[in-house]
Amino acid sequence: MKSRFSDAVYDVLLAGYFGFANLGDELLAYSAVKNLSELGVSPDKIAILSGNPKLSERNLGIRAFDRWSVPSVSKALNMSRSLLLAGGGLFQDASSARSCMYYWGLVRMAVWKSRPVWALGQSVGPLYGGLAKYLARDALSRCVYLAVRDEASLDALKSMNISPEVMPDLVFALPVLEIPPCDSGAVLVNIRPQNGAADCEQAVIKVARMCGSSGMELLYAAMSPDDELEIKKFQESGDLPKGEIITVATMDDFASAAKRARVAVGMRLHFGILSVLMGLRLVMSAYDPKVACFARDWGVRLLSLDDLYSNFDVKQLLTNSHFQDKRKRDSVSLLVTSHFDIGLRRVLGE
Repeated sequence: MKSRFSDAVYDVLLAGYFGFANLGDELLAYSAVKNLSELGVSPDKIAILSGNPKLSERNLGIRAFDRWSVPSVSKALNMSRSLLLAGGGLFQDASSARSCMYYWGLVRMAVWKSRPVWALGQSVGPLYGGLAKYLARDALSRCVYLAVRDEASLDALKSMNISPEVMPDLVFALPVLEIPPCDSGAVLVNIRPQNGAADCEQAVIKVARMCGSSGMELLYAAMSPDDELEIKKFQESGDLPKGEIITVATMDDFASAAKRARVAVGMRLHFGILSVLMGLRLVMSAYDPKVACFARDWGVRLLSLDDLYSNFDVKQLLTNSHFQDKRKRDSVSLLVTSHFDIGLRRVLGE
């Protein structure tokens, strides 16, 4: 009898918010390729759905298909043995339900083609609307292996009668340059568009202003084009002090910026993860439950506007925010790899 995978060229087709110049998401794809390769799936057996196929092929060294073309997506699934939702907050409707609709449709297409679906390092939520909740539950319940990256996502899925595994974010498995701690240097600042989290954004802005008033140098880390536009907007309005804006498009870009910094203050989850991995002092503002969960797990100080409007010593905050636990960083890296191993065996039966 002819195998359902007899025409498959790729063992794994990666799906996520890839090809949009967002460093955090691009690192998720890089981590997936790295982990799969180390488990015996060579790059020529891995493909990806991307918003910019040429860029993804150049950066990752794997075959990329246009995620917006239905014929291209259908072809990619026909040529693949499994579909992997490779990290990120794919099922959420903070701005709209479009993300939920896209990934739900992708999962249903894979299931219709008898391609097993697995998902690693997912954040689920926030889910406000009934439609988004239905799409997330229907899609994720069809995964043959499912692991989320935070307790908030675990609780959200348990409320849908889905019991996933819990694992670290995929980026924790990447090798990074550890930055020696120092008491001099700049404050590395990251701001992302608020999407309803104005207080969180304003908390980072206020700390940046306090640092600027104290004579500290400010470096702004833009991890996506949207970040850069947001930072420029607040600099031009006078809300943010002037400072160099660094486009952080690669891990090396982040490391170069981190070498110049004494502390990191920001919003994006992967800004926080990279700061922890590189041994920087870190303070964050939790615009999303995934950031709050990360901060709790790693003992990172969270900002609030209430704190900042009381008797507040910004220098003391930054001095007391040092974090260093290399043993923990090594252990979570191994955990990420173990979940790839389990999931791979589950979907390929090998």
